[in-house]
Amino acid sequence: MKGPVSVEELVALGVSYSEQGKRIKAKDCFRKALELLPEDPVISYNLALELMEEENWFESLTLLNQAVNGEPDNPDFWCERGIVLFRLNRFEEAEESYDLALTYGEEDSRLWNSLGVLRFATEEYKDAEIFFRRAIELDRKNSDAWFNLADTLDELNNKKGSREARRVFEELLLEEADES
Repeated sequence: MKGPVSVEELVALGVSYSEQGKRIKAKDCFRKALELLPEDPVISYNLALELMEEENWFESLTLLNQAVNGEPDNPDFWCERGIVLFRLNRFEEAEESYDLALTYGEEDSRLWNSLGVLRFATEEYKDAEIFFRRAIELDRKNSDAWFNLADTLDELNNKKGSREARRVFEELLLEEADES
């Protein structure tokens, strides 16, 4: 990058690099933007997303905490924070973040799937099933939710239901491959 660059240009460039899979360049842009606007929640969020791809959970959490402090009614920030907390095995805090994401946002299939994963991890399989089914109700093409529902139904000894969920999951994968 040559010459002075505005925060807006850095963020736009960072997003562009991220979409191209150029994570190092994207992180560099977001870090430079944060130097110029250290408390900006959107920049913190974007950098956290890049770090999450590297499984850098602690730095991601720091940035997501900054994001939710700056924009506490943003459901995307709370949802991603919940994902990071889940990865850190901080399940109660993850659930609080997911609850806040639901409070501030519209019902989202991905969020319900995340809540189901949390319940599955804590062996609350009946609740997990409910959450995965809600995720599927909101987005019938959420292949992750179908896969997770199949695993949950296995745990609940519902082999027929599990086979059906796996069949739908496999069909969705084939559809996704055809669209690529």
